[in-house]
Amino acid sequence: MAYEYTVGKILNLREEQEKTLKTPCLKPNVILQGMYITFDLFYGPKRTLPKFLVLEILARYPYWAWEQGSYKKLSRIYARPAPADQETVKQLLQTIQLGRDSQDNEQWHMLLLADIIQQKGIRLGWLKHGLLPRIMAGVYYCLTRLIYWIKPAWSFSMNAAFESHAEHEYMAMAQENTGWDEEEVHSFCFAYYPRQNSLNDLLRRIALDERDHMFHSLEEHERLTGGS
Repeated sequence: MAYEYTVGKILNLREEQEKTLKTPCLKPNVILQGMYITFDLFYGPKRTLPKFLVLEILARYPYWAWEQGSYKKLSRIYARPAPADQETVKQLLQTIQLGRDSQDNEQWHMLLLADIIQQKGIRLGWLKHGLLPRIMAGVYYCLTRLIYWIKPAWSFSMNAAFESHAEHEYMAMAQENTGWDEEEVHSFCFAYYPRQNSLNDLLRRIALDERDHMFHSLEEHERLTGGS
């Protein structure tokens, strides 16, 4: 299946918001369902910038897990005398690059939200935004590594559902906070990330990044399963 990526394109962000909200989310597995319940339990059901900051802290860990897992597989291939299968090596290198690029993108989301939260003077508690994110990130990383080790396709499928959820959540938050359409946004991160005119446009642009991440994960899942 061919996917329409948004990176590098000039798009009508409000139209893309409507497109997202009219498209159903991918179905989460049991692990993600438990994660969403935990999020609402500790951070409340309301969509807030601090809650989304925690979401972004977790978002990079599957890509890190894929990168590290692929490196280990690559090491095993070259730590034996038999000739390496070039197609396998190529696919592992592609997964490593996907992991690196996606981690960097999720990192900028995290830094942007943290910067905006600080500018707004929103105070973050040590438990909800210090200890808990570290615990959840560690658990999420280990689960992703385990699933990637058992069957990589399952890991890509889970991440696609996670990114689909993130895309919809960002677009829904922009829809709920119409005043942010008039709120200018400034950040040191715009030296590295596409500058946006308003806070809501930034949320929409992040949502489109999550859509692209979903597409990458779906492509990897289809490659491994033959499109099933």
